[in-house]
Amino acid sequence: MTSDRPPGHEHRARVDNPPSPPPAAVAEVNPVQLPDWMRSSPTEHQPRGWDRVRFFSARHNGALLLGLGLVLALLMVAGGVVLVGRVADGVSASPSASPTASPTPPVSRVGEPRDLFAGSPAASFAPGEEAVRMPAAKGTGPFTAAEVRTALESVRKALIESRLDISMFMGDPEPFLALLAPDARDQLRPDFSNNSFLRYATRMASPSDWEPGVRADGRITYRATEEKGIRLLEVSTEFVWAYPFDVDLRAPAGAGLVAVRDRVVWQVPHPDDVQAPSKGLWIGSAEAITWNADCAQLRDGWVREQYWLADLHGKRIPAGDPGTIFDLDVPAPTTMRC
Repeated sequence: MTSDRPPGHEHRARVDNPPSPPPAAVAEVNPVQLPDWMRSSPTEHQPRGWDRVRFFSARHNGALLLGLGLVLALLMVAGGVVLVGRVADGVSASPSASPTASPTPPVSRVGEPRDLFAGSPAASFAPGEEAVRMPAAKGTGPFTAAEVRTALESVRKALIESRLDISMFMGDPEPFLALLAPDARDQLRPDFSNNSFLRYATRMASPSDWEPGVRADGRITYRATEEKGIRLLEVSTEFVWAYPFDVDLRAPAGAGLVAVRDRVVWQVPHPDDVQAPSKGLWIGSAEAITWNADCAQLRDGWVREQYWLADLHGKRIPAGDPGTIFDLDVPAPTTMRC
């Protein structure tokens, strides 16, 4: 039995956002413009740099050469004394006495050395793509090991594009959508207009504030199943994504992090059961919760830490207790939605 698209796409989990949020702001790419001085017509040449030196030496040729000769002789003598001193020091020093470079702590955008993950549950998470580790591909149900391997690789790429890639961070979902089945792209593209994509993708607010170096922890399983006569390979992913933001040094540990914990069920229909536009990767369902995210920005489709918000007395609002959101071994909290 064939179908234009696999089942499961109609029962998608929703993020608790207020109805009809305002349209998301999309980052604009400004064209490169030549500076005015490069476009202006040539003007009369004014002597500068070596031109000035050449003109001066032509006027004072004899005296200049004599003076330069004396200066060079003095520099050679002084240089020889320094060199002999350094060689003597090197002979008397033991090889083990040479200093070794000490590790440099991470540096924030304002030049302050610190690790934004230190003291937080995400301190032990793997960095970026290293956290997206796929299980071994084995034949299951009607799917061969090669088909399972291809499906898992598609899911891995989709996770990276949706949660870790700079294109998505800046508001461009097309590289992610290109990884999906053609019919699935058409279904999900409206999510990026009504801001319901936060269940499976991340866009960043204030690029000047967020820091590189996302960390994550996750688990991935797969199984063969069937819905409405269509055989499916179902890949379930559950991840905690920790995004660092540049905050004041006085902020408590973890205050510069935004955590997004999601659970996404990806589906790949058997190629014999669907038509060409439906072959490939689909999202069957998705849900996510956040911690320490600015809810106003989140409703507009952008992730930013809430610690930057100030109360009426001008004090920073602390991040609060993350509860179990970082711990995949216990159920996710249900009271952190905006």
